[in-house]
Amino acid sequence: MSLKFRMMICLLCLHVIAACSGPGVQMTGVQGQKVTVQGSAFTVYTRGDHAQAVRTGFEFPARISDIFPKAAIAIEQVSGCSVRPSGMSGDAALIRAKLDCG
Repeated sequence: MSLKFRMMICLLCLHVIAACSGPGVQMTGVQGQKVTVQGSAFTVYTRGDHAQAVRTGFEFPARISDIFPKAAIAIEQVSGCSVRPSGMSGDAALIRAKLDCG
């Protein structure tokens, strides 16, 4: 394996790792707030009636059924709004929520 190929693989891995720790495109430029709920660490981003929680701590196994309720609490703490019923989507790493701030 050539040195050039190895360098390209390393750069690709660093890019992927960096992309996993931030919010989705919709939250570009939004400052996140770090929150821990029942041992799960999140960085929460809010814009208007939408929010994203990025899980930043390691958990195994990371089950959506365990993570989503904790993410909802984190989002509600940061936003001061309620997460709409059936308003959550995503996976165990990036959770999106629609908010009810009315």
